[in-house]
Amino acid sequence: MPSAFHPEAKPGMTAVLGTTPLPGQVNCMEIAVEELAGDITKVALSGRFDTTGAVVVELPFNKIVTERRKVIVDLSAVNFLASYAIRVLLVGAKILNGKGGRLVIVCPDNNVAKVLKTAGMDALIPIHQTGTAATAALEA
Repeated sequence: MPSAFHPEAKPGMTAVLGTTPLPGQVNCMEIAVEELAGDITKVALSGRFDTTGAVVVELPFNKIVTERRKVIVDLSAVNFLASYAIRVLLVGAKILNGKGGRLVIVCPDNNVAKVLKTAGMDALIPIHQTGTAATAALEA
């Protein structure tokens, strides 16, 4: 199935979109998309999911959740999470829920996971510590 970034992409291909860091900037936001078995789409985010990072991934992320029904968002490589990033995730979950789909988050026990739990996100979007658990949740 074509990815949101490359219409000619084949199943299992990974598309990556990121920002070009400014001089002195180390952490830019990247988004990688991978098609998994069971019609599951994995969206792996890495870098600072701050306001700038959220702006970078918002449009492609919304395109993915609009086109797909089962989405895993892997935040294990995210080292900072801002409120705008939480909004992007909530909007994505709402889009999927509105069409009978599901979004789950993979986030090992780290500072980002603590922010998600403190914000009450675990009550709205299931958060799993492993990709296997997230995949199983979408297959159930």
